[in-house]
Amino acid sequence: MKRLLTATALSTIVATSAFAASEAEMNAITTYYPDANFEALTDDQVTEMFAVANSGVSDTEKRSQIEDIAQADNPSASVAVEEELQVYIPEWRLDEMSSAERERVVALVSESEDPAETRVQIVDSMKDAAPNLTTGEVSALEELVPEADYSVLTTGQVDDLRAALYGDSSDSEKKSDIERIMS
Repeated sequence: MKRLLTATALSTIVATSAFAASEAEMNAITTYYPDANFEALTDDQVTEMFAVANSGVSDTEKRSQIEDIAQADNPSASVAVEEELQVYIPEWRLDEMSSAERERVVALVSESEDPAETRVQIVDSMKDAAPNLTTGEVSALEELVPEADYSVLTTGQVDDLRAALYGDSSDSEKKSDIERIMS
C-alpha cells in the first residue's frame, strides 16, 4: 500500500512538470528567457510561454511576459538573493547601489557562512561606494539641466550638485553651477 501511495505521489509530481516540452517550445522560450528551467515549469506555463514567444508583441514585451509567467509559481533565485540582501542592507541603499556594487555584495553574502562577518565585510565594501542622488534630486536637477547624465557621478560631483541644488541661488545661477559641475 505504501508503495502504491508513493508511486502515485511521484507520478503526480512528475506529471505536473514540463518534461514533454518540445524542442521547438524550448528554443522559442529560451530565446526570450534563457534561464528557463523546464523541469520546474508546468505544461500550462510552457504552452503559455510558447504562445507569447510566437505572438506579435515586441521582443521586450515577450521577455517581460514570459518572465512573469515563469515567476508566477517559481520565484527566481534573484528574488531570493534580493530578500537576503535586505537582511544586511536597507532597501533604500540597495536602490541607490550601482550594479557593480550590488554584484560585490551578492558575492559577499553568497560566499560567507557567518552573518556577523558578512556584515563587517559589507560595511567595509560600502566605504568606497559612490553616493547616488535620490530620485527627487535627479528630478529637480533635470528640470534645470535636462540634457546632463546624472547616472555616474563622483562623490565630489554629488556633493557639489547637492550644494548647488539646495543653495540660495537663483535658478539661472543654479543652472550655471550644475552645467559647470557636469562638464
